[in-house]
Amino acid sequence: MNILVTGASGTIGKKLIEIIQKRKHQPFSFDRNLVDISNQESVHKYLDKINPDAIMHLAKSDEVMTTHLLTWSKKHHTKFVFTSSYKVFSGKQVEAPYQVYDRPDGTDDFAIGKITQEDLCFDVYPDSYVVRLAWQIGDAPGGYNMLSFVKEQMRQRGVMSASKGLYLSLMFLEDTCHALIDLIESYLPGMYHLNQNDGYSFYDVIHFMKHHRGQDWIELDDQKKFAKNDTMENTKVKVKMFSEFGMTHFE
Repeated sequence: MNILVTGASGTIGKKLIEIIQKRKHQPFSFDRNLVDISNQESVHKYLDKINPDAIMHLAKSDEVMTTHLLTWSKKHHTKFVFTSSYKVFSGKQVEAPYQVYDRPDGTDDFAIGKITQEDLCFDVYPDSYVVRLAWQIGDAPGGYNMLSFVKEQMRQRGVMSASKGLYLSLMFLEDTCHALIDLIESYLPGMYHLNQNDGYSFYDVIHFMKHHRGQDWIELDDQKKFAKNDTMENTKVKVKMFSEFGMTHFE
């Protein structure tokens, strides 16, 4: 399968290109230097040359670019994946764990932008895959992933304070990439949540990363007292949940 990835230079995109190759598919990186993303004819001609079997739309984009990708995909019956985020939920009006049928209640610019494009996908091309992603956990700090946040917190404070009352949507980066490919190989179009956290606090996860995943550079305490459930329910996609990794609850 020829798979075109927008945002291929980002944290998820780089790993996704690597995993696509490992899965014996042919990856293509969307090159903005070769196309006018505001012009439908330019975008469609570019896509005609690559003729992808699937488009993974990870890049930050406006509705115009997304619409051009969607209209081409609909015309050619191409599998189209739009990656959204658990941050479309704020937890103020919708109670976690968030379900795929819950209407997002996020009100900041990021959430509104993602919600608008989620709706756009199904309006223009009902056979789209819209995938809300969790906060990614990479192998090391660098790029937009949880360990980068931990490193920055330690730089500022000398220690990572993680609350035992905070529950977040989290997923290992490589597992996310495999799941995205699984979707277009084996699942029907629709709305999906990708989240591996089946009941572990932020403290539990950071402790596991320090003591069981080789991140022994982390200095951890539990002085930060903050309580919130911000997890998505993952009931559709088969992924290895945190409980299967041997995580431990701390009271």
